[in-house]
Amino acid sequence: MTNKITKDMTIGKVLENNPDDALKLSEVMSSFGLHCVGCGAAMFETLEQGVKVHGMDDAKVDELVEKLNLVLKKCCKSEGKNKGVTLTSAAVNKVKEIIEDAEKDTCVLRVGILSGGCTGYAYDLSVEDESKEGDLLFEQSGINIAIDKSSINLLEGVEIDFVDTPEESGFKFNNPPPDGGCGCGESNH
Repeated sequence: MTNKITKDMTIGKVLENNPDDALKLSEVMSSFGLHCVGCGAAMFETLEQGVKVHGMDDAKVDELVEKLNLVLKKCCKSEGKNKGVTLTSAAVNKVKEIIEDAEKDTCVLRVGILSGGCTGYAYDLSVEDESKEGDLLFEQSGINIAIDKSSINLLEGVEIDFVDTPEESGFKFNNPPPDGGCGCGESNH
């Protein structure tokens, strides 16, 4: 169930009241310059205070509240749709290699969200022996993918790639940042 967002709510309360939509809400707040969604100020600073401390006026406060409530409205309409992640062919090949090296007959690729980054979240990826009760399960190219229900909305539309170049090597989560997104490098954008 979603809760109507008001300008008097603290940033933390907005996210706490709407955990399934927290990533999208934090992206909207970040686009308004409220990059404190993952820090201590989020617990006591209201949306109005956050916008005004950055030199914006009442019209911007109202615009932010309107956009946040629009996110909730859109997210409610998308419930029940497949919101899984997708793997590129390079990621599929690397995951299969990891599974083969682990010499496991059955396992799942767990994709999840951890606390961290300036939006309050960071991606997590692991190979585990089995899924957990309550996981949502997907299959792609022979790989079983497990996502816990609390992370599914935060992972909507994410593409996982594997890169191996002289500059970087590892799994890469492709999820375009919102306008004015963060620059910390740890958030799930």
